[in-house]
Amino acid sequence: MQDILAIALRFDLDGAIETVRVHGNGNVNDTYLVTLHDGAGHAILQRVNTHVFKDPKAVMDNMHYATKHLRACSEHDGIAWQVQRVIPSKEGHLFVVAGDGSFWRMISYIEDSESFDTIYTHQQAYEVGFALGLFHEHINRIEEHVFETVLPGFHVTPQYLASYDQVMATASSMIDDELRYAVRLIQKHRDRVGVLEQARHDGVLPLRVIHGDPKANNIMFHKETGKAISMIDLDTIQPGLVHYDIGDCIRSSCNPLGEELGIRWAEARFDLLSFRYVIEGYIQQGKHFLHDKEYAFIYDAIFLLTFELGLRFLTDYLQGSIYYKISFPAQNKYRALTQFRLAQDIHDNRDAIVSIIETLH
Repeated sequence: MQDILAIALRFDLDGAIETVRVHGNGNVNDTYLVTLHDGAGHAILQRVNTHVFKDPKAVMDNMHYATKHLRACSEHDGIAWQVQRVIPSKEGHLFVVAGDGSFWRMISYIEDSESFDTIYTHQQAYEVGFALGLFHEHINRIEEHVFETVLPGFHVTPQYLASYDQVMATASSMIDDELRYAVRLIQKHRDRVGVLEQARHDGVLPLRVIHGDPKANNIMFHKETGKAISMIDLDTIQPGLVHYDIGDCIRSSCNPLGEELGIRWAEARFDLLSFRYVIEGYIQQGKHFLHDKEYAFIYDAIFLLTFELGLRFLTDYLQGSIYYKISFPAQNKYRALTQFRLAQDIHDNRDAIVSIIETLH
């Protein structure tokens, strides 16, 4: 812990450090909560995973620009929305590079807030959708080309399918009886994976600025009011399709049993009532910038982003789990199976999902 403390001390904090401890359960970066003396608040210290983010400086440039812009939007609109700020190093930089080459950053902490891995109430579901819609409305007051692409090909499902096919060519011996379920589902739906990219190519879906990882637990709720007050984890802000965000947000918000079901993966299901509240919350803001033709692709986004995450987990499992953190060897296998089972339930409920979108639109 002494080494972590030494890193934390290199940042320009407003008070003396009392403790530094492990925080959260993210799959990519290492995160620590810094507590300051005398009730002076907290900060978040993170070691950025440079295996995932090859250009961490670009990540920080995007984050710095986005947070300044989002704060200005919130102040202009007069809303109770909190935006994290990047805390510079004592030398005035947006990051610190340690002696071992590791890349560190510090960001402010949203006090009196909490997040949820699983959405429990319909009010929370509505707030999740509203938060993403508000984020999209605010961040897209600037042009997408201002932001650098930090993860080329991120959420481009055909590329994840190609990676899976390449890995399967040499790792097919790892496919057991459970994973045959996933393999059959992939084969059944592989011809559908290009629908969003084709719509982008045809000019139906425009490039905008996206969050990139708007899972339910990246939305912060005020502990007393229960209102969504912030979106965090801005590593993956870059140009993309807002449908990537919509699909990923709904995927994570409408799976009432959560994403870590383990051997109970077959119990995963898509909750239609939660979906109705999430999409209603989103449309309250999305109506200001979504075009009519874009609503027709929301179902595809929900299915594809769920299917895509299954592909990513499965491919990582077959490669030896080099991307996502794991706590036991088969964890990415079961994560993959959970997403594929959820994707199947989304497919089975297609008519109901489309009907809800049409009714609210």
